Amino acid sequence: MTHRSRIATAVAAALVLPTAFAAQAQDFADPARFELRLSAFNPEANIAFRGDGIATDGESTEELEAVGDIGVDGRWRPRGEFAFNMTPRQSLRVNYYDYRREESWRFDGEWVDPGGIFDEVELPGDPVEVPSVDLDGRLSFELASVNYDFAVVDTPRFEWGLGLGITHASLEARATGRSTGTDELDPEWERVSWKRDGTSPNLHTRLAWTPAPRWRVEVQGQYLDTRWGDFIDERGHFERGGLLVEYLLTDRVAIHAGYDWFRLKLSDDYRGSFEAPDESGIGTVDVSGRVTGQFKVHGPMAGVTFRF
Repeated sequence: MTHRSRIATAVAAALVLPTAFAAQAQDFADPARFELRLSAFNPEANIAFRGDGIATDGESTEELEAVGDIGVDGRWRPRGEFAFNMTPRQSLRVNYYDYRREESWRFDGEWVDPGGIFDEVELPGDPVEVPSVDLDGRLSFELASVNYDFAVVDTPRFEWGLGLGITHASLEARATGRSTGTDELDPEWERVSWKRDGTSPNLHTRLAWTPAPRWRVEVQGQYLDTRWGDFIDERGHFERGGLLVEYLLTDRVAIHAGYDWFRLKLSDDYRGSFEAPDESGIGTVDVSGRVTGQFKVHGPMAGVTFRF
């Protein structure tokens, strides 16, 4: 080999080798001690209520049923996830969600004829004026979880992890209502608030697939029962699932996009009684049943992943 050929070979090696090593490093199969995902989450919320019951006076029985549903559009909120890979098979994973939404409703008021409310019943009386009402509401939900993850299956391209963890959740709803009043009714103002927060153990699972060196697809899921901790007195359970696709730009930085979904479902039994009007001849009416509530949040997310 001539001197000129050696120089050309050395220059080629200097140009090719760093590129080759960089390409080799851009692989999700290469281990990273820490991974931090910072995302923007655009959730929609749905609140559903259902009540079932039975009313009886001892001789006759009537079934009761009521259903309600409230949907709230989404706005971008922060979401974070942190993974500490202690060993090739063991890791600690932290997830955080923050959902807040404010809504306003207005009812302009109108005149209502009592006799036209029920077709099968004729009610006496003149039309009455229903006042206009302004209602402002706020719903907030925070969720933070820490999970120990052990990879039951661990290959360069596929992982399946199982684990246990602790979840802390805070759910708060506030509403303020104002009515303008009419000739017969005075203006009124009322505020209602409800808040629950606590901690509970949870179950965790994770699937990670690397179909190509720069691509990773991950699915996560968590589950908890409200009776496991002190989050809330009512019976129920919490479920969460997420799908994420990541693309590795460099050996340290990736971009990701996905979809997250979680649901809190609660139920509680009730029992009571009331005295019917004397002219009805019914007497005491006993009522019992169950109320079920469901709070569901779901939406897309996107962000940046840092590996170091």
